[in-house]
Amino acid sequence: MSAAEPDRQLEDFLRAKGLVKSGETPRWTPLAGGVSSDIWRVDLPGRSLCIKRALPTLKVAEPWHAPVERNAYEWAWIDFAAKYCPDAVPSPIASDPQQGVFAMSFLDPESYPVWKRLLLDGMIDPEVATQVGAITARLHGASAGDGEIAKRFRHLSRHPPRALPARHRRSPSRSGEQLARTCQSHGDHPRSARAR
Repeated sequence: MSAAEPDRQLEDFLRAKGLVKSGETPRWTPLAGGVSSDIWRVDLPGRSLCIKRALPTLKVAEPWHAPVERNAYEWAWIDFAAKYCPDAVPSPIASDPQQGVFAMSFLDPESYPVWKRLLLDGMIDPEVATQVGAITARLHGASAGDGEIAKRFRHLSRHPPRALPARHRRSPSRSGEQLARTCQSHGDHPRSARAR
């Protein structure tokens, strides 16, 4: 990947959050992996960050608009998961919910390959599935019945998770909606889980 230049909003975010020290010049590299966000690797002296910004219009053939506030809920989920499974998610660093952008630690794919990519390449390791199941169970257990956590994620009634199967979004059954109300599960987890 070659270095590129982001728009000014992202540079301003880094400086406003104190993530760039005086005299430092960040090196920005766009990352692949999503249609709903701009994702960047930002290299600074001695450290690398990942910046993710929600797009109001998804990068798909048909016009698909989505509220950028979803970025704040993803941030909240990573922040929640980091408290209970810190080795399973990037470290949350800073966020700006109004702009729909946040910073987290960068996980090098050489050390943290994306599980979905491994599966698509035919690399199936039951131990990874076991680990993902254990992490999911720990997060569900930590959030089950917690009213404060439920308040943080009340958006589910207005914006059904994009990754939730269509049959659950259409159906008044308890399956998908009940899961969303009783415990936390990010829409891309475990699909975007990182193998160790």
